[in-house]
Amino acid sequence: MKRPVSRLLCVALLLASTAAGAAGASYFRFDKLRMDIKHAYAVMHEERSGPAQVYLFLTSDPIDVQKVADAFDPGSEVNEQTHGKPGGYVRICVTPEGKECGLYFSHDQPSESFNMSGSGEFTLPKRTPTHLEGRWVMTEPDDFFGKTYDFDMPFAADVTAATAGTKLGVDGGEPGRAYSAYLAALAKGDLPALRRILGESARWRLPEDDENESKQGLKDLRDGKPVSVKILSAVQRGDHAVLRVEGVDRDEIKRAGRVLMAKGENGWSVETDDLGSVD
Repeated sequence: MKRPVSRLLCVALLLASTAAGAAGASYFRFDKLRMDIKHAYAVMHEERSGPAQVYLFLTSDPIDVQKVADAFDPGSEVNEQTHGKPGGYVRICVTPEGKECGLYFSHDQPSESFNMSGSGEFTLPKRTPTHLEGRWVMTEPDDFFGKTYDFDMPFAADVTAATAGTKLGVDGGEPGRAYSAYLAALAKGDLPALRRILGESARWRLPEDDENESKQGLKDLRDGKPVSVKILSAVQRGDHAVLRVEGVDRDEIKRAGRVLMAKGENGWSVETDDLGSVD
């Protein structure tokens, strides 16, 4: 007996949603708020040093996962996409060894957030460089300062790769040279050069008409920044470039991480970074 084509098509569509659909009933409850999870996404998250981790985003509503994969900070991009809308997400960190490294729950309307690690049972029976399937479950409620929580989060998600970029030279190309020039100006305390590099933000960071405020601004800019760096790698995507760097700051503390450079009217400048101390 032949089945109607429309019925077969519906079945095929239901079976084809592995990249964005959570496997089975999935929820996260915190206090009186229960969020039903309907979508699962996975992207890579670059660490300050060592191999990248996987970030799983289990959401109540769809997100633009390619934007998340391309973002310097995937979590911030998801926050931006979900902010101000009813619903939320759970972000699960997965190590290269396949272990959980914590979760973060965020919800809007009503507003609630929570993070934890090490509770419940996390399993990851299927894991490849491009796909993950597993479950994190804790059906026996636990207590956090008078608020109970429990969850059951089966998931299946393809890992969305970042858009391919252009690898730059050993000095990081134009973005890398601009960053090195910025650090040199910081080290020298060259306020005129820093004002040119920083552009509009220099008006409040390093005001020309307030010497004391400029000194404090210079101190703040130097905080946690290496005196000079070795650029380990650099990738450019359009008007943005990500540098992976390492160096030593003014207190002889080794710093490493990534720097996001942006190209504007005055050339390349630092947009943000995630530099931190490393062993």
